[in-house]
Amino acid sequence: MKPFYLIIRLTAALCAAALLMACSPEQAQQPEAAQSPATSAPRTAGADNPGEPPSARLPQDWVQPSHYDLHLNIDPRGESFSGTVQIDVNVAQRDSFWMHGNGLEISSARAILADGRELPLTWEQALPTGTVKVSAPQAIDGAATLAFSYSAPFNTSLEGLYKVESGGESYAFTQFEATSARLAFPSFDEPVFKVPFDIQLTVPADFSAITNTPERRVVDNGDGSKTITYATTKPLPTYLIAFAVGPFDVVEFDPIPATGQREQPLPLRGITTKGKGDEIRYALAHTAPIVAAMEDYFATPYPYAKLDIIAVPDFSAGAMENAGAITYREQLILLDDSAPVSQKRGFFVTHAHELAHHWFGNLVTPVWWDDIWLNESFATWNAYIILDSLYPDQHYRESLLNSSANVMVNDSLASARQIREPITRHEDIGSAFNGITYQKGGGVLSMFEAFLGRDSFRDGIRHYMQAFAFGNTTAHDFIGAIAEANPQVDSEDLKAAFRSFIEQPGLPMLNAALDCGDGAPRLDISQQRYLPAGSTGSSDQRWIVPACVSALQADGETSQCFLLKEAQQRVELNSEQCPQAVLPNTGGASYYRWSLPGEQWQALLERFDELTTSEQISVAGSLSAALNNGSLSLDQYLDTVGPLTRASSWRVAIAPRADLYKLKDHVLTGADREGLEARIRDWYRPVLADLEALPELNPDQQQFRMLLLSTLGLGANDTEIHARLVAAGEAFTGFGGDEQLHPDAIDANIRYIALLAGVEAHGKPFTDLLWQHFQASDNALLREYLLGAMAWSTDPEIAAAMRERILSPDLRDNEIFDILDNQMAHAETRDALFDWVGNHLDELLGRVDSWRKGQLPAYFDTFCSEDDARQVEATFAPIIDGLESGPRYLANSLETIRLCAAFAELHRPAQ
Repeated sequence: MKPFYLIIRLTAALCAAALLMACSPEQAQQPEAAQSPATSAPRTAGADNPGEPPSARLPQDWVQPSHYDLHLNIDPRGESFSGTVQIDVNVAQRDSFWMHGNGLEISSARAILADGRELPLTWEQALPTGTVKVSAPQAIDGAATLAFSYSAPFNTSLEGLYKVESGGESYAFTQFEATSARLAFPSFDEPVFKVPFDIQLTVPADFSAITNTPERRVVDNGDGSKTITYATTKPLPTYLIAFAVGPFDVVEFDPIPATGQREQPLPLRGITTKGKGDEIRYALAHTAPIVAAMEDYFATPYPYAKLDIIAVPDFSAGAMENAGAITYREQLILLDDSAPVSQKRGFFVTHAHELAHHWFGNLVTPVWWDDIWLNESFATWNAYIILDSLYPDQHYRESLLNSSANVMVNDSLASARQIREPITRHEDIGSAFNGITYQKGGGVLSMFEAFLGRDSFRDGIRHYMQAFAFGNTTAHDFIGAIAEANPQVDSEDLKAAFRSFIEQPGLPMLNAALDCGDGAPRLDISQQRYLPAGSTGSSDQRWIVPACVSALQADGETSQCFLLKEAQQRVELNSEQCPQAVLPNTGGASYYRWSLPGEQWQALLERFDELTTSEQISVAGSLSAALNNGSLSLDQYLDTVGPLTRASSWRVAIAPRADLYKLKDHVLTGADREGLEARIRDWYRPVLADLEALPELNPDQQQFRMLLLSTLGLGANDTEIHARLVAAGEAFTGFGGDEQLHPDAIDANIRYIALLAGVEAHGKPFTDLLWQHFQASDNALLREYLLGAMAWSTDPEIAAAMRERILSPDLRDNEIFDILDNQMAHAETRDALFDWVGNHLDELLGRVDSWRKGQLPAYFDTFCSEDDARQVEATFAPIIDGLESGPRYLANSLETIRLCAAFAELHRPAQ
């Protein structure tokens, strides 16, 4: 699954803030103390008391399902659905047991024993999270079939089986990850229970119905409905089952040709709501190369009988990897060749991520949610490396390292979760789907890939896939497979290194110093946990770090890699003479921050242009870390950061912007703030001029230009650039003219920022026109642009009207967060939005799916004072324990606010 807030959006070009993760501070484990395979399964509530309902894992030795026979009656024009399910199980001589179901009206429940006898069953809801107690009049021992008939309302919060109205038609879709299959059918709703399904769907006769496998038989029932029988699935957990029902456009595309790994062509289809079929052809046309490249990488064929890609008009996640039936938000999958670069990149990264899941997660599935990183970290990493191999001029590996560098800000929190976080409560499952799992996990995998070598790491991946195909695994299975395939590194050292990065929170800070005093040059390195100024965490932590360093000479450089095992370690450099400079992160692929003594920093920055883009990203991140922990003063940072803004890659040139915006918004005032804005203009105007002087811009340069225009026109008070953007916004919207949209009138890449500038310049007349366009449009990306622009306004009247629209039926459920995001981007609207949320909290929570409710505190981590932190805590603390993942997100948000306050105090100029 790809949570939408983790997908790179145009809003990220404007605001430095991103949703951050939270958990309770805890003592970090030392590498040698990491859990063994025998103790990796967490104890859960109820595990020690068989009569107490389990809040997380079901008892693993009570009931084992082996097959589902599922028949659903789905008509999205109604308000409810019904179904029957028969689950083949093996029961360990019990007269009661736990399973899952939530909001289901059970009309019949029975157990069919191996000898044909039937026992009535009672169904008792034990926990509101979906744990159910099932009881029989006598013990069941051995093979049996559990049979249930039931009905349920369509869900209203974009989870389980829910309905959507679009274009005057009704549709039904599903979102089952992590634990929402239980809203649609009685089940054993955990990833370890991975079994085949036989599925039948009864739907309106003129509707299409899609699930994980191809249709095998269609029967007209003679009553306006039809029943479709589908092929038996491969073994799947419940969270990967999917249904979509409605009057769809079904685009039968060219099958993906057979490959060296797959003997038969793979059927490929695109599914959209009525009238949008042509818009999915771009995605279909770019699918085959990705699938073929992944099959080659894994040396394993695509595991399923078909591939459908399904565009969903209202969808809480960004995308979901349902086996053979992937679902996407429309703006991520409906596009054409004229789309903005950011939308195209969003499509490619998301699509490749979901396809990679068909190996990482679907073919090989974690035992429990604490190992969801085996899905999400790997799909993140693999998507970027596959795309980089297919499109080397698009710099996807650099983007992977850039995203892992960015998440280090979150990972520096004392309350940061670890990649492999024990999950002992159902309410904590959702917290695993955050940047630590995705971006940090992807960065850690990239580090080990670089350390072991790409081919050697790939060999370990192939070994893992082949050993555990269609089964379940833990982290220890994966790490063992990598170690077995890489005998060039001591197996125990490699395993310990992996565990040190996935089983403790935070990131290492390597303090390196070059010493050429006696004999051969050497690098003295000490490590500790990186913490920003104001942190209450302990820096006393240690990792086993796959480190690579470079010695830079006048005639080139030498590099070497090693495992940094000790708190302090001396490394003899492979250089006969004292180098002119040292780089503590060769290739920029290792997941750590680093520092150098002042004069050695300066020596490296003098060679900055000689570094690769990935290495420059590492330099930028470590300079930011120094500003944020107080190692660099504000003046030192501003005097040092200039060369970064002139880098040829936007991933480097724009990197300082997050800190510059934080300084501008929370630290500097008056003439100091104006002075910073002038510096930003002086840094970036020449870069923009050089770009715009080129005869033609490649896609990466087009993205760079958009970011520069937004930085100057919207962030640095550049009146000339702002006026250009305003004029573009007028041309796009027809403002002051025919009031019709003219998408081709301006560069597609600047449409959003042009709308923002138009709102700033024209106020209510402009936002009134945008609302007209919004109400008339069914295009998800355009609606996102228009809504975000209206929410950008700091005019009190406009801002108040936008807040009221959060609860309006005019907005799709997934659109309300655009208003929260953009009103929190401005000091003028933050307090009013927070007050509004506090006054409408119940209504707002009622519109949000369960796994996203607990994330609400994270929308307020752009506050920056102790008073703000106390208000956020007072609002959310009374309810947070009842919201999935809420305590973690609240703790993280409060810490982020307080660290911002400490940052402001540290760098605020003396008055």
